Amino acid sequence: MLLAVVAVGGIVVATNPAEVASTLRRTEVPLLLPVLLLSVLALLAQGMRWHFLLGAVGARLPMRDSVLLSVSGQGITALLPLGDLTRAIFASEVGGVAFADVVATVTVQELTFTLFLLVSAGPVVLERHQAAGAEIAALVGVAVIAVILLVPPVFRQVHRVAAHTPVLRRHIAEIDELQHETVLLLHHRRSMAWSLLDLLRVILSITAFWLLVRAVTGGGTGWASAAFVLALSYVGGAVSLIPGGVGANEASVVGLLYLVGVHPAAAAAIAVLQRTVSSGTAIACALVAYALARRRHPELSSLTAIRRGGDAARALRAG
Repeated sequence: MLLAVVAVGGIVVATNPAEVASTLRRTEVPLLLPVLLLSVLALLAQGMRWHFLLGAVGARLPMRDSVLLSVSGQGITALLPLGDLTRAIFASEVGGVAFADVVATVTVQELTFTLFLLVSAGPVVLERHQAAGAEIAALVGVAVIAVILLVPPVFRQVHRVAAHTPVLRRHIAEIDELQHETVLLLHHRRSMAWSLLDLLRVILSITAFWLLVRAVTGGGTGWASAAFVLALSYVGGAVSLIPGGVGANEASVVGLLYLVGVHPAAAAAIAVLQRTVSSGTAIACALVAYALARRRHPELSSLTAIRRGGDAARALRAG
């Protein structure tokens, strides 16, 4: 929380605190209501998509439980790097599926979501040739991950390197299991057909951000430009490995909005509101969802999640 205050506050000071405050006062508050609604719907779409991935690895959970567990993990995701593993911990506890198998479902979902999000930024990149290098680098990164996971000779080379690396070699078994389950999921046609829910999540997220920009600026920024900004700022926050992408995400939002013609003070105001809405919605929904999930599944334990989460994070870093 301290990092969030320092990072966002630093961006406001770097632009112009008085102008940012003035811009925030002129925000069209009624437009923030559909932004909140779309943000909640995006969380639900994420949980629904995850339900079908969990079914593909043998978890026999009702849709309601899958969504509750998915949303429950979002409060941690908003604050910590690799926080998305929290929902994997919950699902392995409740669904009786190996933890590495559930991590594979999270990996596949984030790959497809990121790919759809990057594709949505394509029209603006092609039209204006802005941030083309960042877009290409992000797409290449996704492609490299896919090649490592799906091409056996490449994975064997990565496996050989990991086996001779002091830290990584302790997690060879987890790496192998994660790769095996990820490949099975990516070849599971019925499960991959439901990746359309990831596309729906992308559309909901972009529309929410577009409405947020309109609420602050009064218009002038198109949906495609909003997709461009959201996609590249999402990647910027993710690769930073800063808790919740705090600071890196906001700085990316400000810079990219400036590229598409938004005044710096307005861009900073949008970054502040986006962080408040996205993290606030995720944390509030996570608290409600966790309370409901804990009532249905008393075996869920925050202490267990913290203890196993550390091992899980190390395993994922090794992968």
